[in-house]
Amino acid sequence: MAAAASQPNIKRTNRLLSRKFGQYLLPTMITYAAVSLNEFADSMLVSNLLGSRAMAIVGLGMPLMLAMAGVYALLGSGGATVYGISIGRRDHETAGRSLTAALCIALITGLLFLVFGYVFFEPLSGALCSDATLKPELNTYLRVLLLSSPFLIVILSFVSFLPSAGYPGIATAVNVIANVVNIIMDYVYIRVFGMGVEGAAWATLTGYLCATVVVVALLCLKKIKLHVSRHLLASFHTFQEICKLGGPDAMTQIGFALQFAACNALAIAFAGTGAVVAYSLCIQTNSVVSIFIGALLGSSMPLLAVLHGQRDFRGEEGILKTAMIGQLIVAAVSLLTFELFAPQIAALYSITDAPQLALAVRSLHIFSLYYIPRCAIIIYFRYLKVIGLSRYATVISALDGFAAIVPVAWLMTQWLGIDGLWIAYPLTSYALLLGMLLCNAVYRAQSKGKLRGALLYEYDEESKPILDVTITRDAADIAGISETLQQVCEEHGLPKKEAVLAALAVEEMGVYAAGKKRQQDYMDLLVRLNRGNVEIDFRSLGAAYNPMNDDEGDMVENIRVLRSIAASIETEYILGMNSTRIVIKGKEKSE
Repeated sequence: MAAAASQPNIKRTNRLLSRKFGQYLLPTMITYAAVSLNEFADSMLVSNLLGSRAMAIVGLGMPLMLAMAGVYALLGSGGATVYGISIGRRDHETAGRSLTAALCIALITGLLFLVFGYVFFEPLSGALCSDATLKPELNTYLRVLLLSSPFLIVILSFVSFLPSAGYPGIATAVNVIANVVNIIMDYVYIRVFGMGVEGAAWATLTGYLCATVVVVALLCLKKIKLHVSRHLLASFHTFQEICKLGGPDAMTQIGFALQFAACNALAIAFAGTGAVVAYSLCIQTNSVVSIFIGALLGSSMPLLAVLHGQRDFRGEEGILKTAMIGQLIVAAVSLLTFELFAPQIAALYSITDAPQLALAVRSLHIFSLYYIPRCAIIIYFRYLKVIGLSRYATVISALDGFAAIVPVAWLMTQWLGIDGLWIAYPLTSYALLLGMLLCNAVYRAQSKGKLRGALLYEYDEESKPILDVTITRDAADIAGISETLQQVCEEHGLPKKEAVLAALAVEEMGVYAAGKKRQQDYMDLLVRLNRGNVEIDFRSLGAAYNPMNDDEGDMVENIRVLRSIAASIETEYILGMNSTRIVIKGKEKSE
């Protein structure tokens, strides 16, 4: 069957994983839209209801929100990555421990935010604002914002796990509920109850209280099933790995908190409240872009983690390429939009005063040049942590967040005045992107062939499949790949008996999967040799199935054959994909 191997359909494609990526994209985009719309609507509603001064107050409180975001990014992103990799490796206990540890620490940290925020309130308020005329309103805003910290940190940490557990739609629903309630209550508290800018903070608290109720209800109704651990103390042993994988994301959020505080101070020092409004406008447009970049991130990261755990490096490469192409399109469209429609965008925030409008439009024209390099950076350093380069990713995150941008902004403002603040953003991002490409070349040279290409795609000769293909449910495809596998196994030194059994296992599993209802057309097949055994990984999209759980009376003949020849059959339903591993026992080669 040598000819079968040369047929166009007997090869690996990204059709199956691309479909799964697409299935995650829309709900994840809605999730990020809800989060970003919260920031966007908070500022837009507040500015339209109370004026641009109130918008400046919301902007000054942004570092506190970002500090909270740093915590749930650390615990949620890091924990979800550990969870996804562990599920890919079929290690349910480690997955459960990561969730248990993350939620316990999230609760403790949220309470510490609340307590220490009130104990050290004056130093906190003073660090965020040096303008005495803004401080009274800012203080009332911050006090309420601190009350939301336990709910916000715990809920968003928990929701981060849902895509990795195969529930992107529920993650979307929880985020939408929290943020839609927030937007509605913005209007109610500000316009109906006349609470001023303080009402925006109460709206945030109300939104996350509602989200908490929804999550508790879903858990009680058993609509969400995740792996948890009963070994509480042992679960905390995963904290180091959670921090390692979540560190880059946490550094981004904490870096933004420091960045915004420092850049707000520079804006006030060089051009007063008008510059703070212009800077807030730039940050709000960044939130809009984040809807689409966040969707690409949220769709790719669970898949990258699981594929890494399964050692499917070719699939991993395909998902990363898809995400990078998507970010380039988003960045280019965003740049064009903000360059052409800056006055109209400023008008959405009631920025109409001529001098202030001119400053806001100029700031947006310059600031938007930073989207193309930075969109690539924020997707890429998430990939780095998955492949084990967490320290490198953390350094990139720190430089992107504050370590590079803040000193560059200070130097540029000393030289060019307030324009230097806007110029610092694209200047820093292009320099950082160039530095990353140079560092990648060094890492690639030091990896001894395990990292390849400018983006450091993973490659491992020892875990390289001897067969890596995508087939359809067509019987001819299944039979053809079975014959091809037998030939490939024999070419790799397997005795004919084991080669025939492996080929038979693939054919029987393929027929079984193809015969199941609600299965999509394409199936991925990866076959590896491991210590003389043949490991067959079979992946398909559609409703869950398990060849080991079919009742004896309903069992079709092909599964009887499969059970009789396989040393083990394990099936997991991961991210809406049936992932079955079949092991054909062979003789381990002597050293």
